[in-house]
Amino acid sequence: MPRAKTASQSLKSFNPRTGEVRKEIPVTPTAEVVEVVERARKMVPEWASIDPAGRARALREVRHRLHARVDDAVRIVSEETGKTPFEALAYDIMPTLLLLAYFEKVAPKALRRERVGRIIGPFAGVTSHVDYRPFGVVGAITPWNYPLLNCFLAFAPALFAGNTVVIKPSEVTPDCGELARDLLEPLPPSVATIIQGGGDVGAALVDAPCDKISFIGSPKTGRKICEAAAKHLTPVVMELGGKDSAIVCADADLDRAASGVGWGAFMNCGQTCTSIERVYVVDSVADEFERKLLERLQTIQQGDDVGPLTFKPQLEIIKRQVKDALDKGARVLAGGPEQARKNHNGSLWYTPTVVTDVDTGMNVLTQESFGPVLAYVRVPDEEDAIRRANEDGVNLTASVWTRDKTRAQRLADRLRAGVVTVNLHAESPAAPWAPWGGVGESGFGRLNGIAGLREFTVPTHIERASGPNVGRMWWYPHDEATKVSMRALVDVLGSPETKERVKAAGTLAANALKSMKAKF
Repeated sequence: MPRAKTASQSLKSFNPRTGEVRKEIPVTPTAEVVEVVERARKMVPEWASIDPAGRARALREVRHRLHARVDDAVRIVSEETGKTPFEALAYDIMPTLLLLAYFEKVAPKALRRERVGRIIGPFAGVTSHVDYRPFGVVGAITPWNYPLLNCFLAFAPALFAGNTVVIKPSEVTPDCGELARDLLEPLPPSVATIIQGGGDVGAALVDAPCDKISFIGSPKTGRKICEAAAKHLTPVVMELGGKDSAIVCADADLDRAASGVGWGAFMNCGQTCTSIERVYVVDSVADEFERKLLERLQTIQQGDDVGPLTFKPQLEIIKRQVKDALDKGARVLAGGPEQARKNHNGSLWYTPTVVTDVDTGMNVLTQESFGPVLAYVRVPDEEDAIRRANEDGVNLTASVWTRDKTRAQRLADRLRAGVVTVNLHAESPAAPWAPWGGVGESGFGRLNGIAGLREFTVPTHIERASGPNVGRMWWYPHDEATKVSMRALVDVLGSPETKERVKAAGTLAANALKSMKAKF
């Protein structure tokens, strides 16, 4: 796969553990983005003409290439994001392999031509099927927090579905973008192209235009992309993060809940679109749960278990949110601004922090933090927990912690979220078999699962008359037999009375043939 042409401008790859510049990556000039997209468009017929099983075989080589480079991939992801090598392996590389392996198996069947209307169609004189056809060129704009998994999550289904893709990785993690470029090397030229740059390059990709846009990022940037895409009527699929909540019920297994909530809040230093940023704990167990949660947090070691933040602006957001909360009366239960490693030379450490006595006047409870801060809220009962989980912030995902399956389902049914989990949290993006996406400001459209695969297709309905000499009752002329037949059909389909439907069926049978003879 050829590298897009570059200018003298470059992106700096930082190590957030040390603040040092690792390397510089050339930027794709915005003027060349249209050319890249056009080359990708010329490849669409060739790539789409390969059957889904053939495309799966081609993409298998990408999976094998990632496996062959796994140690190098762990090093690059860990160094550039600051996450620990374990997190890079377990949360970035392994789920990417799982995603590719899953779609290799399911894409050939899920994209197969589908017969529809098998029973009612023949009565209407037609046979029908649906073809799942690719859009063409999909532009993917991907984030820095999981620079490999979220990158592949945004574009891999599009490739399996027969689209070509042009991918702009985050400018915060450009070396991971170069890693993705290398992994995609086994594919034919211009089937999957990496372009590098900031917002101007992303804007040029949207405006090229592409035939569909896949975006994972913030609501602020998502709105800009929607506005730009609307000029070309380009469809978009977006995952926009959230202020995810967890509800700990009075009957929860508190040991499991403390472990799960602690991990769900602070994995990848809280820089996860699904991380728990609000936990609502029923008051009758709040003291015991707090004690167990804080015990778990004492075992987390900065550097060994949790790395630093990846992006400097996120550190500033965290500092502002915590200071604002403390100034307004919140209390720190664990961590806080004085407990973090001291930052030197641009490193981005902040210790996992739990704040309580928070209210909706504090941004730490209502605005996405995207960092290692958990708002701890006591509630009188589950009813209040549900209300506040839905009202205080936007859920991309939400979780319920209870031993009672009936209670779990009842509460899950009332949570407004793209994904609801029971007795676990934050794992759903790594489950390629299940649709992934949000509601409202947390996004729309779906990635992963069969729904995510078909998200990148145009379901095209092909309908054929049952025979070349079979006419249609509603064609001209609209004689009396036609009018009587149509009214009888309406009664058959709509009447609540059995006798009326039976009578109408007889009328339809008596007049339909007469109507058809008049037309042919």
